Amino acid sequence: MSDGPHRSLKMRPGWKKVAEYADNQAFVPQEVSNAAISALSQDWRMDVPDALAKCVCEILGGQQDSLFREQKIMQLEAVRRITAGHGFGQVLIDCAIQRVVSGGSGADAAIEAAADSLGVWSARHGRQVEEHYCRESTVRRAESVRARIEEGIGGADRKRLARQLLKLDVAPAHRTTLKQTGIDDGVKL
Repeated sequence: MSDGPHRSLKMRPGWKKVAEYADNQAFVPQEVSNAAISALSQDWRMDVPDALAKCVCEILGGQQDSLFREQKIMQLEAVRRITAGHGFGQVLIDCAIQRVVSGGSGADAAIEAAADSLGVWSARHGRQVEEHYCRESTVRRAESVRARIEEGIGGADRKRLARQLLKLDVAPAHRTTLKQTGIDDGVKL
């Protein structure tokens, strides 16, 4: 007997943990959210080079106003070469360009772009988990897992996480999920 479809999921361990927590009703949405934050942080560290994050902050954080939107877009497109082979980095560039097009600038635009990219990346993984569950289990279970993942991701503070991942905050980028070992560390009521 299998422990669940999340075991055969062809994703990074962080996203397997998100799928496991979302599949098990004993985990509250906050625990799913914490697992998603951890998975997003791991993916960012692996797929978004520090040089790229720094360049996005510098380009969007420049003192130039909306008269130079085209120049900022060209600079972001030039930085895209850093993201070769890094899907998350590509999403960050796309979101940064979208922020420039909509008139954003400054550190807030960089934070918004990073938060947007976290949202896109997590939605992509939620759909991938749902697709896997559709193949390996029932459609009803797949829909339930996806809904719980979306609820967990919706509860995550993406702007705060974006500030931390862009190194604009000094707080740690993510909280690891704590393993409950005591007899009183049961299911949250």
